[in-house]
Amino acid sequence: MAWLLDILYLLGLLLAAPVLAVKSLRTGKYRRDWSGRLGWVRPAIHQALAAGSSTPAPRVLIHCVSVGELLSTRRLVHELRRCQPAIRIIISVTTDAGMERALAIYGGDGPEISIVRYPLDFSWAVRRFLKSLRPDLIVLTELETWPNFISAAARQGAAIRVINGRMTQRSFFRYRLVRPLMTVMFRRIECFGVQTPAIAARFIALGALPDRVEVIPTLKFDAADFAVAVPGAETMAAAVGIAAEHALLVGGSIGLGEQKALLECHAALRGRWPELRLALAPRQPHVWPRVITDVRRYGYRPVLRSERPDVSAAPVTPLRSDEVFVLDGMGELKKLYSLARIVFSGRSLVKLGGSDMIEAAALGKPCCFGPYTFNFEQVVELLLAADAAALVHDTAELTRQVERWLADPAAAAALGRRAAAALIAQRGATLRYAGQITARLSMPAPQPR
Repeated sequence: MAWLLDILYLLGLLLAAPVLAVKSLRTGKYRRDWSGRLGWVRPAIHQALAAGSSTPAPRVLIHCVSVGELLSTRRLVHELRRCQPAIRIIISVTTDAGMERALAIYGGDGPEISIVRYPLDFSWAVRRFLKSLRPDLIVLTELETWPNFISAAARQGAAIRVINGRMTQRSFFRYRLVRPLMTVMFRRIECFGVQTPAIAARFIALGALPDRVEVIPTLKFDAADFAVAVPGAETMAAAVGIAAEHALLVGGSIGLGEQKALLECHAALRGRWPELRLALAPRQPHVWPRVITDVRRYGYRPVLRSERPDVSAAPVTPLRSDEVFVLDGMGELKKLYSLARIVFSGRSLVKLGGSDMIEAAALGKPCCFGPYTFNFEQVVELLLAADAAALVHDTAELTRQVERWLADPAAAAALGRRAAAALIAQRGATLRYAGQITARLSMPAPQPR
């Protein structure tokens, strides 16, 4: 089976090569760390894992595809380290963005926490990777199950678990086409922590044993920041001209095309609500130029974060109603959400699966989103059931919803409070997963503080 999968993977790479080449030229992806993608582990990692106590310490490999999964597991890593300092944790990531963020959070080659690139699923690459790291337990975040990797890990004797398990209906339909392969993989995984009963049913339908599947709310509820104030937000507001009297509508993590809906919404309402201001935060850097072009095409002047850094000493006039702030940078969306009166959670009016609305909801902001939120089923169901968010299907509905919240700020604020309360009630997944992992490794389980 492994050699057949290797041939299929190779054919797939050859067919995808032109697309990957274009993406590489446009975005810079896929250019770096091919040795890591092919299963080679840096010598410094070997040295770090060999260093320290003479008593062998258990090794736990936690795989996070990119930044979202990485941030959701950050508290879990902290709990595992707090419970048993001797544990060796290896964080693997797939994307360049994930690698950069992981190195920034944890450093790269420490004896306690090491950062590695997750390999492509060629049999020889995963064997080399696992032979180098020799994990006792492998924790896969959401649904990163690859057949050659799972097979090689099982043969090596590593226990395998899925945490924060997620599977959209669309993905389920695709996986059903290869159900025998999924069943073989799932039978080698000792337990699944999944986000909702519906997701649990999908895992079971693909071959996971029912007694190995447990519903546990998403780790992202634990990772959410419920603080009233976000450090650096007021400094950013001063730099770009967002004033206290402004009713700021934020389009957060928007996908290409959604800027038009937000610009049309603002244009329709700014006459009646002169305090309304618009901020756009595109999800991906390659979208920034298109968004800026559309801002100008709609008759607005774009105010770019890159041109208004915090270090600027020049006096800044308040943002005018014919200006739109564009967050053309990474890592500051939480600051912008904290300044918002209303939030639209992007990639949801276009068929991209939605963006994480937890951050805005945790800050108590009235939040709306489109119908395409299949990547966040649990959160959407929770918020809508609690009357703590709004679903909009098009530009007209978005405009009407924003107008309702502008007309009744008390109702909007109450909805935001319900959103934060609904998320707080779902917290606790981190301790549950930490307890299960430490028990599996025969360590003392962590206790709530």
